[in-house]
Amino acid sequence: MGFLLCAKSWPISSGVENGSKQYLAFRVARQDLALDSSLVRAIVPIEEMTPITSTRPGVIGVVSLMGSTVVIVDLRARLKLAAASQGSQRRIVVVQTASGHLAGFIADRVADVIRYRSRDLRNGLLRGMGRVRRLVDVDSVVEEDDLVRLWSESE
Repeated sequence: MGFLLCAKSWPISSGVENGSKQYLAFRVARQDLALDSSLVRAIVPIEEMTPITSTRPGVIGVVSLMGSTVVIVDLRARLKLAAASQGSQRRIVVVQTASGHLAGFIADRVADVIRYRSRDLRNGLLRGMGRVRRLVDVDSVVEEDDLVRLWSESE
């Protein structure tokens, strides 16, 4: 049985303090990325994912999380990233969408939770902490249709 690392166990604040905000830093296809850490609900081992065949492009599997089934999307495909070697520390990052649904994606490596100042964010890029990271908008890469339609395909 794998472990479940919930975001609540990290020192994450959901609010903005002194004009700063916390982001989860991770890598996909050799790209440095980040997302708002307040959206992260869990990080689970890749072995927990059950691959599926779906007619929805970019939907690659599901994972069970506290009794709920979470759809896993292919973030590489959604962000149109070139194929690259997969990391040895792959994890599934489970996030909550604006509609309240859970969805996940595979990160080749999860780095850390980093605090950036609001002035560090320009044109969708976070600059600081030694790297430039592309900010991922969860709701633009996880479509509501992915979460609903998958279940109608299986019926």
